[in-house]
Amino acid sequence: MITATRRTGADPASVWRVMGALDRWAEMLPTIDEISRVGEEGPIAVGTRFRVRQPGLAPAVYRVTEWRPNEGFTWESRVAGVRTTAVHLLRADGAGTEIRVGIGWTGPGARLVRALFTRKARAFLAKEAETLARLAR
Repeated sequence: MITATRRTGADPASVWRVMGALDRWAEMLPTIDEISRVGEEGPIAVGTRFRVRQPGLAPAVYRVTEWRPNEGFTWESRVAGVRTTAVHLLRADGAGTEIRVGIGWTGPGARLVRALFTRKARAFLAKEAETLARLAR
C-alpha cells in the first residue's frame, strides 16, 4: 500500500468534519473533480457508494467498507480485475492528529495498475493529506 502521512494540531473530531464530509470533497480537495452518491441519500455508513472522478483518471464507484467517525474509513472500487482499496485514518497523538491516507491494488491487473499509477497516486495522497490537515485547523 502506498501511503502519505501528515500531522495537524487539530483534534481528530475537527479533522473528521472535513475527512468524513465525502459529499463535499470536490469542493475541498484538489484531487477530486466530482463526487456523487450512487443510490440512497442519508448518513454515510458501510455500504454507501460514491461515483468519484479524479484528474486524469477514469471515473470509479467506491463502496464504503469501514466507517468509524473520528477514526477513519476505508472504501473500495472494483474494475476489470483490479480491486482498489483506499484508507483514510486518524490517530490522536497527544498534540494533535496524525492523518494517514493510503491506496493499494489487488487482483490480476494490480501489477499493471501499480506500474501505471504509482507516481500519480503518491502525488494525490500527499496533496490530499496536506489539504485535510490545512482545512482542519
